[in-house]
Amino acid sequence: MSDLSVLATFFAFSAGALGLLGALFWMGLTKANKPADRWLGAFYFILACTFTQLFLEAFKRDVSGLYHVLELPRWAMLPCLYLAVNHYVAPSLPIKNWLLHFVPFLLFLVFSLVYLTPTLSSEPAYLPSLPAWIRFTVRYFFFGQMMYYWISCFSLLRRHRKNIQLLSSFTDKIDLKWLSYLLASVLVLIVIRLLSVLISDITAFSSVLYFVGIIPLAYATLTQKSIYLTESYLPLEKDEIAAKKASNERLTPAQVEALKGIILRKTQDEKLYLDPNLTLSALALKIGITTHELSYVLNNGFGKNFYQFINELRTQEAKILLLSDDLKHMDLLGVAIKAGFNSKTTFYTTFKKATNLTPKEYIQAHTKTN
Repeated sequence: MSDLSVLATFFAFSAGALGLLGALFWMGLTKANKPADRWLGAFYFILACTFTQLFLEAFKRDVSGLYHVLELPRWAMLPCLYLAVNHYVAPSLPIKNWLLHFVPFLLFLVFSLVYLTPTLSSEPAYLPSLPAWIRFTVRYFFFGQMMYYWISCFSLLRRHRKNIQLLSSFTDKIDLKWLSYLLASVLVLIVIRLLSVLISDITAFSSVLYFVGIIPLAYATLTQKSIYLTESYLPLEKDEIAAKKASNERLTPAQVEALKGIILRKTQDEKLYLDPNLTLSALALKIGITTHELSYVLNNGFGKNFYQFINELRTQEAKILLLSDDLKHMDLLGVAIKAGFNSKTTFYTTFKKATNLTPKEYIQAHTKTN
């Protein structure tokens, strides 16, 4: 067996790994979000078909009809990924007009039926030659589709990062990293595909590069954690639009000022910010207003989102605790938890941003002053 044949077997390894991933997710691997898992499973199945086709082409098997069948679902691959990401970041929101994402695939399917039907009765079944403009469209439309949907997925992820700071005072348990790794791995696969088309020297080794790129992709998805809150999902646009458009204001300036005082008194006097799991809806319930009203006042009255508002209060509490003689025996993690933070990382990040000092530097600076 030649070296090229050995390298081509990595296409088979990739196809097998992706097929297994697809089966696991289609059966509902996480059990927490079955629609998202099934769309992700469909993405992996179609990607497995692509690598199967590459494997057959590398060994020059005379199965042109099978090539086309394996290529057929390719235009549905990136829409499946987009719908999976959409369900992961916003599980409680229905996706409108989702079928429109599959229009190119459906058109290609109809074309394929017309294209393949005349060959079914012929022996042997050779496919007719396609016009040049159709070959060009089929080839380069897919590249454009890949980039469009990857950028769309990345935009969904960025929007989600903003949303969780509107809803929650903590982000550590709302894990985004696995999804970031997933999109990074998909981008690597896209880049390898583009380079293998443009640079012939890379084509021979592309099978190995693809397999290496699939390893972090599989790891990211198999170790995923929840990336959304268990409470109702609050679309970012609703509060941003309410904050920016004066003509659609929910509250008058006088009402905003009055609610500012109520929110501060309630949050500070009862030290509600010490609850490490405090969310927007929980605070709104304690104050006696709606989540949208609370978010509006925070945005317009304080110029902050919920995450910033609560963690700044926790930082003020931490300043007192760090200089307290009664708590000198406590380590920084203990101080962070006592101040309402649910992790040392969030505590350090928020404290440094607010004071330009680490907690240890803050203690040293005030010890010297005193």
